[in-house]
Amino acid sequence: MKRSALITAVFFTCLFAVFSIVPPAKAAPKIPKPVGDIYVQDFAGVLTDSQKQKLISLGRQLDDKTKAQVAVLTVDTIGKNTTIETFSNQAFRQYGLGDKKMNNGVLIVLAVKDKKIRIEVGYGLEGALPDGKVGRILDQYAMPYLKEGKEDAAVVNTYKKLANETAKEYNANIQSKPQAYEPPPTNQASPLSFWKQVLIGLGVLVLILIDFKFFGGTLTYFLLNILSMFFHGGGGRGGGSKGGGGSSGGGGASRGW
Repeated sequence: MKRSALITAVFFTCLFAVFSIVPPAKAAPKIPKPVGDIYVQDFAGVLTDSQKQKLISLGRQLDDKTKAQVAVLTVDTIGKNTTIETFSNQAFRQYGLGDKKMNNGVLIVLAVKDKKIRIEVGYGLEGALPDGKVGRILDQYAMPYLKEGKEDAAVVNTYKKLANETAKEYNANIQSKPQAYEPPPTNQASPLSFWKQVLIGLGVLVLILIDFKFFGGTLTYFLLNILSMFFHGGGGRGGGSKGGGGSSGGGGASRGW
């Protein structure tokens, strides 16, 4: 009995030591189940009804012509125990975006309270949408809007740009016109600029009159010839849908603001 009790005590001691050393596995991030058409899953309430319908129509149009699927998922937060990369990859796989054989899906994930955004790209589109290109799309079509608190504009324009790039891969035509962010003009003319121009004009006129009066216009003709050669010297060269079962290998890009 003593030997049996000793073995039992040693067994439970070892078991306790193992569980003390090995950290508990992190719980998988909670991905919301898709509702309605797969193309727009706006759980954070970022988009208006009109914006949702336009993106759904665009997503369906792209899907019908190419079998590729671009989707957006917005959430308040991804949670504390995960990263935007892990969350996006698992959401992509859970939604099964793109054709099952072609793996041509794209997912935009926006976590509003976490201030994070990611574009997850399926295997089949990693050639058309490499990580560097996807990062530039975020920098031009998402980040400036997000920094101004315009989450809807960021989502809409990023979605449209990704739909365009995906359509190009299949030589398909879709109706999408994304707008890259353009900062408002900061250098506005001051009230004195008009009078400065008037004074400069009067100064040039006085110099021309002096030139013609004392030098017969030699200097004026000389400057006119130089300007003529400059402007004419040479010409430049003109220049209720569901996911299709696709998967992602972790390609894409992430940003925070």
